[in-house]
Amino acid sequence: MRISELSARTQVSVHRLRRYEAAGLIASQRLPNGYRDYDDKTVKHVIFIAMSREMGFSLTFIAEYLPRFKTGKLSAQDMIDAILVRVAEIDQLMTEQQALRKKLMDHIGWFKTQARRKP
Repeated sequence: MRISELSARTQVSVHRLRRYEAAGLIASQRLPNGYRDYDDKTVKHVIFIAMSREMGFSLTFIAEYLPRFKTGKLSAQDMIDAILVRVAEIDQLMTEQQALRKKLMDHIGWFKTQARRKP
């Protein structure tokens, strides 16, 4: 299938598909006219990549997990464990952002106090 059909079947932009191919995540054959030609199983691979990106996984992470997905050796528990690690990372970021928010609000309070003291 051509790249436009792969894009339509996966709801992933042609630009992003080219990026995935440049990163070595998917592969195509070149037709004599230079067009890319993808096999049917690439649809499943692109959907895995797209879902992983939606969850915030990096292309490096995907490059590590995709070969096991392609060979059927990536278990649901492997993905659950990876997602739980991602959730923990997000929780940590939220904690840090909440602490920063508190600090910012404290600074606003300080500036308001200073403004009230000025004659």
